[in-house]
Amino acid sequence: MAKDVAEVALPVNVDRTFDYAVLPLFLKEAEVGKRVRVPFRGEVLEGLLIGLKERSEYPGELLPILEFLDPEPVLDGPRLELARWLSEYYLTPLGLVLRGLIPQRVRPRPGLAAAGRPRAPKYVKLRVSLEEALAQLEALGPQQRALLRALLALSAPPSEGELLRMVGCTREPLKGLVTKGLITLEPASGPPAPDFHEPAARVELTGEQRLALARIVAALETRKAKPFLLHGVNGSGKTELYIRAAARALELGRAAIVVVPEISLTPQLVARFRHQFGEQIAVYHSGLTAAESARQWARLASGEARVVIGVRAAIFAPFKDLGLIVVDEEHEPTYKQDEPPLRYHLREVALKRAELSGATVILGSATPMVESYYRAQREELELLELRERVVGPGRPRVELIEMHREPPSTVFSERLIAALATRLKHGEQAILLLNRRGFSTAICKRCGATVRCPQCGIPLVYHLRGQELLCHYCGYALKRPRCRSRGCGSTELLFFGLGTEQVELELRRLFPTARVRRMDSDAVRRGEHGPILEAFRQGKIDILFGTQMIGVGLDFPNVTLVGIVSADTTLDLPDYRAGERTFQLISQAAGRAGRGPKGGEVLIQTYHPEHYAIQAAAAGDYTGFYCQELRFREELGYPPFTQLIRLTVEDMSPARADERAEQLKASLLASHCEVLGPVRGPRARVRGRYQRQLLLKGRDGKALREAVQEALQALGREGLKVDVDPAI
Repeated sequence: MAKDVAEVALPVNVDRTFDYAVLPLFLKEAEVGKRVRVPFRGEVLEGLLIGLKERSEYPGELLPILEFLDPEPVLDGPRLELARWLSEYYLTPLGLVLRGLIPQRVRPRPGLAAAGRPRAPKYVKLRVSLEEALAQLEALGPQQRALLRALLALSAPPSEGELLRMVGCTREPLKGLVTKGLITLEPASGPPAPDFHEPAARVELTGEQRLALARIVAALETRKAKPFLLHGVNGSGKTELYIRAAARALELGRAAIVVVPEISLTPQLVARFRHQFGEQIAVYHSGLTAAESARQWARLASGEARVVIGVRAAIFAPFKDLGLIVVDEEHEPTYKQDEPPLRYHLREVALKRAELSGATVILGSATPMVESYYRAQREELELLELRERVVGPGRPRVELIEMHREPPSTVFSERLIAALATRLKHGEQAILLLNRRGFSTAICKRCGATVRCPQCGIPLVYHLRGQELLCHYCGYALKRPRCRSRGCGSTELLFFGLGTEQVELELRRLFPTARVRRMDSDAVRRGEHGPILEAFRQGKIDILFGTQMIGVGLDFPNVTLVGIVSADTTLDLPDYRAGERTFQLISQAAGRAGRGPKGGEVLIQTYHPEHYAIQAAAAGDYTGFYCQELRFREELGYPPFTQLIRLTVEDMSPARADERAEQLKASLLASHCEVLGPVRGPRARVRGRYQRQLLLKGRDGKALREAVQEALQALGREGLKVDVDPAI
């Protein structure tokens, strides 16, 4: 009997799949893993065929599949199994998960035709320096200016057709830019070269590196899933191990995925990998255009590229024989995908994909997540340690600067100003870090304590409208803001913040002749990361400053000073991870200094010099920090001892949002879950919709997820967002 019933997953917010009839003319095309178009509730949707069977349990007449979109399956068995796991673990409908795993355009458009004959596409590349291109922008006509701006915004050279479609113009302005000598058109020859260049260097491994590499290679050769936690101090040569492990994977005929937390780290890493693997690498991240994504995806699927480097989405690369997954800087919070429809953590996906593919995983960091190190202590991950720096003369000098001794509203201490002046005088470079993320929290003017929730131990958040301090976990409210420290009770509280724009203005005032470059999400356009880092490497920038995107992974020998403008920004986040993130931020930023023969120093400005996270970071003591942090987590019932799930209810009416949240809470309490809230979200109203949040805690993660699934089935998903393992 023919299997002419297709099970199709559709991108709709319901927890089920749908059956469709396969017409006789499509029977030869029907394969699991192909995309299809089907009728659904009066419209046509694109879905994925995930199963074939002889009959359906649906009692009515099945609607037919209208079209098969792919000559070959775009999703194989292991990745389909990964999608099912993602759906189950993250409580997300399978159709929505699959939409996130497959790019909207998995095939690039064919090249433009000339004189009725197909022609090979040419790629548009900048012929002059970034500075010269920017200087000539205003002298160009509107269309040429638009073309050049679009080119500068891309992370890799586009084809002629792609660039012209982006701007919406003819080829004449493009030819004009060629005539002016600003751009060049080159035939396609593999992936475009990166903007960042780094000289090749053959590295002699240390004893620790050789031992770690031997363990990794042995795991690769068994072709069985094996997870490692590579805990190596800053400058210990983790990247060299990644490259050699990837080389061994390729020798074994297998592919490798290398994931980094920020696009800003991609150019430097790509340069190092390109020296080893040439055109076998592909770059894949959200900064690519749809056509660029399609081109790189096709290279991965065909086997032309066998190593992919990118951010989160690279973990879903269409490799059929995956041998190695590297998660660099595994502690970074950007590995948590917070946008719908699928909110996942890259680390968990990497471990599961490796399990399904028989691959080796390397989670690398100088400051591992507490959960990862806890797993290593329980031997769920094999711990590999690199304690020796292989760059620079040794660990940089670290100094804490107590900001309460400085004048009020001071941005830079006298010590940091003097250190910057010295570096500029000697032709050395500096990196300044300011983590701008956070909420308005309250610090007591009298005793310096941060006002915290008595139940959750996290900072309370100041809400201007209600003139109150609130806990975003349990809903505790302090209607009359005052210090809660024993023996204080002062009502004199400070609410202040510091942004990168303020820092930039102050820097330019203090050092008007210095070449200063700000690097954060507001100041850097798509595609500018590589040119900025290349300019810094060449010494064309004296002071590079910005947010966490410059705090990890960068290696510049002439950087002899790292200044952390405010170590307290992350410390006072309304988040149980605040201590961990503060430790990581300081430790990682400190690792950017002293990588050359001149050595270096790190200056940390703080109002809380006594805090264990800051003390441990200054001393480079991860184990001491981990032990204290673990005690705090266990005492208050936070991961790794529990699992957290955040549920957000949205409605145009605040009364209905409250009612729905209370119904949800009642349903969950019936399942014996610990439920905090409901509380207003950090932003009580978003796009006209009111938000109410519930936080679930439980030591049995599986039971907790099952309770939420039951509540979703009973109450429906309309106006409800689910976030498993939230990055609060």
